[in-house]
Amino acid sequence: MLQRLYSDTGLLVKNIEFKPGLNIIYGKYSGAKEAKGINGIGKSSLVRIINFMFLGDIAEKEFNKAKYDFLREENHNLFLEFSFNNKPFVVKRDFADNKTIYFGSKKEKLEEYDKTELLQIMSGILFPEKDHKTYYEGNRFRSLMQFFIKDDVQNKSRKDPTNFFSFTPNATDKAIYNFYLMGLKTNSLINFKEISQEYKRYKEALKTSEEKLQADTGFSIEEYRSEKLKLEQRVNSLQKQIKSLNFKDSHKDIEEQLIDLVSKINKKSKEYHSTSQRLKNIRESFDQSVDIDTRQIQKIYNEVLTNFGNTIKKSLDEITEFKKEIITNRNKFLISREKKLKDSIDLIFRDLTSLEESRTKLLKQLREFGALGKLESTYEELINEKGLIERQNQVLIQVDEYNRILFDQEIVLSEVKRDISEELMSAEAKLNELRTLFSDILYSALVVDDNQTSGYYGISQRRGKKTDLPFKMDINVPKSGSLGQEDLKMISYDLMIFLNAIKNNRALPDFLLHDGVFGNMSHKIMVNYLNYLNSKYQELNKTKDFQYIVTFSEDEIEIPDLKKGLYGEFDFDFDFKKIIELEDVPEKMLFKRNITQ
Repeated sequence: MLQRLYSDTGLLVKNIEFKPGLNIIYGKYSGAKEAKGINGIGKSSLVRIINFMFLGDIAEKEFNKAKYDFLREENHNLFLEFSFNNKPFVVKRDFADNKTIYFGSKKEKLEEYDKTELLQIMSGILFPEKDHKTYYEGNRFRSLMQFFIKDDVQNKSRKDPTNFFSFTPNATDKAIYNFYLMGLKTNSLINFKEISQEYKRYKEALKTSEEKLQADTGFSIEEYRSEKLKLEQRVNSLQKQIKSLNFKDSHKDIEEQLIDLVSKINKKSKEYHSTSQRLKNIRESFDQSVDIDTRQIQKIYNEVLTNFGNTIKKSLDEITEFKKEIITNRNKFLISREKKLKDSIDLIFRDLTSLEESRTKLLKQLREFGALGKLESTYEELINEKGLIERQNQVLIQVDEYNRILFDQEIVLSEVKRDISEELMSAEAKLNELRTLFSDILYSALVVDDNQTSGYYGISQRRGKKTDLPFKMDINVPKSGSLGQEDLKMISYDLMIFLNAIKNNRALPDFLLHDGVFGNMSHKIMVNYLNYLNSKYQELNKTKDFQYIVTFSEDEIEIPDLKKGLYGEFDFDFDFKKIIELEDVPEKMLFKRNITQ
């Protein structure tokens, strides 16, 4: 729950006290002659400030613009007090130093953090992992917070309710985030993401290898397999020519020794290159980072331990010792393998050197006998043909290996997709709960004409490409297509996820901010919507308290007395729900000044 936003430097027109339930950020026309309208008075800036206090990078970029230079030049700061699971927290940020943030349980006991440290701590507080089957991967705090805090720019650019991000995620990442927020299992989705990404990498590598072979030979893979037989026949013919050369009896022994030496050199060369590659792979393994930043781990660990106490299952020492033990054993194994490979390479190299010396001596003898001319030309042709086959064979072997891997991965992908489908079938009760809630939002609060085409939410299974998800999410509201109806779709989806999390007491943020979402809606829908929110708060706050924070301009929310029969009335104290009232004169704007756009 957000509790209080304020500044020690007099930045804000007033300190803001947040309330349980509905919170309205209100923009009012002053009627003053110098007023220029209520756009730019600070409603959206207030939403961005909250995002900024929760380390939002989009908000940070906004406040780094030149029009906000006064925040840095005048050394302004902000404090945000909030609580989670009845534990208090305070964040302090100075605009002159974006890299350092102060955080703690009390204003008097704030500790200094950099953003990377605090992102991990915030993630552990607001998105703790309690279910190993329903989790999100890595440090995704900022991405998840974009669901709970949305400014007007983000809302206007949002065309797909499930895509609440400032970036465009791939379909699988988008599904993982949405499943996590809905409380559906995500572990199979994460497996699917990893396998499908690897599948695509091998698919691209296969394409590159095939294109290389085509460029080098002028043949496709299958064409080259036939051409390769011709090349091998040519090599066999050259080998026969070498064997059939008529040397004098005095040269026969030298020729046989030379042919034997060439065969041994070829075998040793292959062995040398293969072992050298294995050694290179081993040495690259040493380059992986194994550093343990104990200072940072200790700091973050202490913060998390303070917040969660006995829920921590391992001590820091156990974790670091365990990691050191893994690293030590791994390095012992690598060092042992490296020594064996180096010894093998040294031995092979000595053998190759000895063989090359012997070959040089034999060739010198043949030259002295004047018997080398025909042998040299035929041998050179043989080496060229063999080299060509060997190079192209490496590509062909690689292509065959990629195809084998892709075949295996297709089997795994199929199995993981089956797991996802089975998990969706087993989650039918949860999905029905979400469908019912979505319908309840539409027909109890937003849609008032029962004759309109029905709206719905659902997840249905589908077949597609190997790397396509085995399902699709469908969200529809009546008359979908008009601007206001599209906004309804976004709001209804957001509210479905949020209220479902509250109802099931999920360990997720208990506040939702919407900015600029009602501009295209009728007053009647807006009244029904806010009344519905207020009634759901009265129903659910016994399970878990929550806040819905929303911005309104005066003309979007005020109901004239003559229109109350048409639009309806609020069933709550409207003025009490306002947490701040901003006006279109500088002294009553959020930053007590008119900010040039």
